[in-house]
Amino acid sequence: MSRPAIAALRERLQRWMLRNRPPEALPILLRQRRVYVLPTGTGLSYGGMLLAMLIASLNYNLALGFALTFFLAGVGHLALLRAHRNLLGLSLQAGRAEPGFAGAPLQIELVFSEESGRERGPLRVGTPEDPSAGFELAARSPTRVACLLPARPRGRHRLGRLRVETRFPLGLVVAWAYLEPDIEAWVYPAPEPHPPAAPQGGTGERNARRANVAGDSELESLRPYRPGDSLRRIAWRRLSRGGPLITKSFSDPVGSDLSLNWQACSALPDVETRLSRLCAWVLQAESRGLRWSLSLPGFALDSGSGPEHARRALEALAKFGTAP
Repeated sequence: MSRPAIAALRERLQRWMLRNRPPEALPILLRQRRVYVLPTGTGLSYGGMLLAMLIASLNYNLALGFALTFFLAGVGHLALLRAHRNLLGLSLQAGRAEPGFAGAPLQIELVFSEESGRERGPLRVGTPEDPSAGFELAARSPTRVACLLPARPRGRHRLGRLRVETRFPLGLVVAWAYLEPDIEAWVYPAPEPHPPAAPQGGTGERNARRANVAGDSELESLRPYRPGDSLRRIAWRRLSRGGPLITKSFSDPVGSDLSLNWQACSALPDVETRLSRLCAWVLQAESRGLRWSLSLPGFALDSGSGPEHARRALEALAKFGTAP
């Protein structure tokens, strides 16, 4: 069977396991009908060994062989029940996704809890293909779990399907359940690694006035160099004396506003490249504490600064040209 056919079959199976539920509001409780159990490779080998022991005991009429075989079969059955009970009653209480950038893994945080008063052995959660974030759960004590999801294109995305599984206590069986919480995440455009300096705002007389006062800007502070900093602001004299690579920060109350607009990127070849540059400019201006405005086709953000201002701009860049 080809790989696409296997993926399609797996998708149909997961939909059936989720009973075609839409994304669910939190909290999500794992009840009996949501937990599935299958033997692992180790469990299949264990079963094969028990079968061989049973055949040998029958052939040679070994009472001790029968006793050992049935004892080990009981251990396997107990492992199956413990794995199932390790997931049963588990609850996903809360979750959130940190905004990320296109091409980078998406970081999420989930809060699990249980109310039955039983400690839960090792568990793992993540995508259905790679449940890689491990955790354990104390009785009646919420536990936060951080995990990474695969990179996604810019826009606003639902987290999608998650898988939580356990092989506790012996690794002979794997018990798992699927979750699809109603949580969304913003993915911003990937910032351009080394953008040019952002254009100053205003025109005509205002720009001329800024040009005149640029030389009067006062040195405000020195900070470590960051990729994208203008070469003109590097402290070359200190560097020539063997000092670290640092950047000068100037106070310029008259001409500090930047105008980040779509037209300033018109020379770039495509939409994604323009958005990447604007994203880099937004991050650059925000990190320097400057006031700036953003203008896109169909969207305008007045001059301002601060985390909330940057968030609105980055979300506008993320959803630019996408379906509402």
